[in-house]
This record gives sequence, structure tokens and C-alpha cells, in this order.
Amino acid sequence: MAVPGSWKSLTSDGKDLVLAVDFAVTGRPQAGFPEFVALAHPQFSLWETLPPAPEEDAGMTGADYVERWAQDVLRDGRPVRAVMGYCVGAVYAAALAERIGRSQGETPVLIGFDPELPRRDVVCHHFLTTMEGMSGLLKPEEIAHAQQAAGQALTDEGDIKKFGERLLEIFREVGGAAFARVGLDAKRSEEFVATFGLFLHFFVRGSDLDPTAGWKSLTAMTSATPTSGLNPLSEADRAARVAKEIRFPVEHADLLRTPDVATTVTGLLS
Repeated sequence: MAVPGSWKSLTSDGKDLVLAVDFAVTGRPQAGFPEFVALAHPQFSLWETLPPAPEEDAGMTGADYVERWAQDVLRDGRPVRAVMGYCVGAVYAAALAERIGRSQGETPVLIGFDPELPRRDVVCHHFLTTMEGMSGLLKPEEIAHAQQAAGQALTDEGDIKKFGERLLEIFREVGGAAFARVGLDAKRSEEFVATFGLFLHFFVRGSDLDPTAGWKSLTAMTSATPTSGLNPLSEADRAARVAKEIRFPVEHADLLRTPDVATTVTGLLS
């Protein structure tokens, strides 16, 4: 059976489906679900979310993303064993598990990898990391300008969605100049801007969803990075937020490429 357009098949080794919510981009420093699959050798089919096309994305909400993914899964018809989410993807995963559960009569197992709510400081960090990763294209003064502008936006704009749009404007301004300098035409340049816009929208539109109830059944795989996932919370708050937490002495970026994590998750899904 063909994989629907809102999903990418990472493995097709079983009749049951496991769904993974993430915004995967080539070259990011954080490991993704393909690395997890290589370690876990799962006996199930694992699908990973794909974003909508930029022309479809305009005006969508977090709930729209969930329904888009859910409809394609339900049309496939196979039982969903589990839904997993990485970082902010765990917010969407909770809503998706609940939506799938209503239709199939049993709520899938819910697993989060450093699950966290959308926060302006985190999306700002991702933005700055992206700018630094473009150091081969950008001049030092352009990176400095992006850093200053992003910091000012973080101070000025309390609404996470409006903050995301401010970051996209900065990316278009700074990145557009760099793309033109290396000879990209306006169409190709806008494609790069649109792709980054999809990431920002994925992150900030998670704020449309409340995972509080869903996370009561979530098992969290927690890294040792102090700023990631549940780590900024007190012991009492993190215990109250999820059903179970399993901690690993690895960095956030390495969670999905850590053998012990893969083994633990495979056990939960067996």
C-alpha cells in the first residue's frame, strides 16, 4: 500500500503502524527517527510526519496539522500501536494519539523524546543555530545583525506566533541577501525561505494544542541537556507532567541515536 502524502515511511517491517512526529531537515545536528530505526530494527511499520506544501500551509493551525496526519493514517486502515514525538513533536503526538484512539477504539502508546511545550526562547535558539549554520554563506556582520534582531524580537514580542513571523522576516532579509550573492534566483531563494517558514510554523502552531491530558499517559525519554524537555522543571513538576520518565546520560541531540534509548523504546512497544 502506498504511503500517503503527509507521511514518510522509514520502515515497513510489520502490519502495525507506529507514528513519529518530528520536523526532519537534512543536516540538522539533532539525530532523527531514521537514526532510531537503524538502531531499533523495529518489527513494525514506522511513519514520520511530513509538513504540508507551503501553499497549503498558509492559515493552518496545530489542530489542522493533526487532522491532516490522522486522516491519512485512518484511510490506511492499519492499527496504530504507538505515537512518538520529538521535542515539540510530542505536543502534536498527544493530540494525534487521542484522535487515532477515538477512531480505532484504543489509544496508542504515547512516547516523547525530551517532550516540551513551544517556547519563544527555544525557537529563538533554533533560529540562531540556523544562522550560525549558514556561516559559509553569511558574512559575520549579517550573522551579528540576525542575532541582534532576534534578541530584540524576543524582548518585544510576547506572542509566540507573532514572534515566529518576526524571525521569518529576519531570515528572509538576511538569508535572501546571501542567496542572491551566491547566484540563486528569486524563486529558488523563496523556496529556502518557505522551508524555514514551515519549520517555524510547525514549532509555534504547537501552541494551539494543550497536551496536558495526553501527557498523563506519556513515557518520556529524557536527555541530560539542562535546557531540554522536562529538565528545566522541578522534580515535582516533571513527575506531575508525564506518566513515566526514563533518563539517559546523553545530550539532547543524541537521544535518537543512542542504543540504550532504542532498546528501551523497542521494549515498550513489544
